[in-house]
Amino acid sequence: MEQVERTEQDNVDSTVTRYEGDQPTDRSVYGTRQQGSQLVFFDGQTPDRETARSGDVQAQTRDALDRVRTMAAGAGLEPADLMRTTVYLTEMDELPAVKRAYAEFFDGQRPSRTVVGVGSLPNGAAVQIEATAVKR
Repeated sequence: MEQVERTEQDNVDSTVTRYEGDQPTDRSVYGTRQQGSQLVFFDGQTPDRETARSGDVQAQTRDALDRVRTMAAGAGLEPADLMRTTVYLTEMDELPAVKRAYAEFFDGQRPSRTVVGVGSLPNGAAVQIEATAVKR
């Protein structure tokens, strides 16, 4: 049984490519992982400390989305390539502000989205966004 599990894990590991951007940065301790050659996963992005301190959830969402865009650009992708996002939100009643920020950020079709309520986020942020994109 252990040999079968090890072989399956080896197969998964051989299809994962890491980018230099995977290293922690001053903006985020999270990175990027490309699975195979089609899906690209972006770990959670939070707004900068100043934006987080403002308390404006719409501005925080926009800043987190800008950070996702920057990471996507580093992988040769555009916002239109984002297929799915997960939004972690400390106050679920702020969802309308998140929706407004998404409407401003995405021109045309938006990625599918899941919103998860959480107790707290890094840097005192109210919003954190992770994404999955498709490399065409």
